[in-house]
Amino acid sequence: MFKKTNDILEASESELLGFSTSLSLLKPVQRVCIYPLIYLKMGFGNLTKPMAIWSMISFFLLIVLLLLSSGIEMRKEVFLFSFNLCIWVALLFVTFSTPSSYAFYGVTEKNISKIVEILDHHNVQNKEDIELLEQNIDKVDKRIEERINFYKWIIGSFWGLYILLMNFELRLISISGNVIDTDFLKDNFETCLYVILFTGFALVAMISYKRASNMLIASLQFACVEQKSRYKSPK
Repeated sequence: MFKKTNDILEASESELLGFSTSLSLLKPVQRVCIYPLIYLKMGFGNLTKPMAIWSMISFFLLIVLLLLSSGIEMRKEVFLFSFNLCIWVALLFVTFSTPSSYAFYGVTEKNISKIVEILDHHNVQNKEDIELLEQNIDKVDKRIEERINFYKWIIGSFWGLYILLMNFELRLISISGNVIDTDFLKDNFETCLYVILFTGFALVAMISYKRASNMLIASLQFACVEQKSRYKSPK
């Protein structure tokens, strides 16, 4: 079952990322060099989907507001209040959207159908095999969580090291009796800016990886449930 789980996982990854599930000489190169980028792109798309919806709703409400303001006389204060209200109302709609709009991790019926075909191809067609596969999927999910926690540890350690070095530098200046000049502040401001940019990029990459992994695991779990509904355990 270990080999079968690995093959199903690899085929499911290929399916979600839009690649062929069949083996080829280029598949190892694709898996190492191309898959990670497409994987992060898929997660980033899932991450920014609510923002895109918020932008479209805000744009629509603002267009309505502009049409109304062009037809009737509206004071500047009222227009600015209405402008902000449109943005916040759109944010309210997105923030408190119903569970059916986000509970399935962005997985579609087409994804499930394709992964069910993968399960059929690997002869996972009875309750016992499906349950064994689900147990292995749970272990894979735990391993993904461990890697996410490792990424968090790296980001936290990076900031801890930066703050430690900054405090050490300030202490040296204090001991030497030197005055903190403008050049020192400018250099440290630039360094801090780079650290913030790196941290922001790392957080976005980590969250995108997490979102993509959620989509992958959820696809396999939903496909297993779908497969259970189609096949009964042999008597």
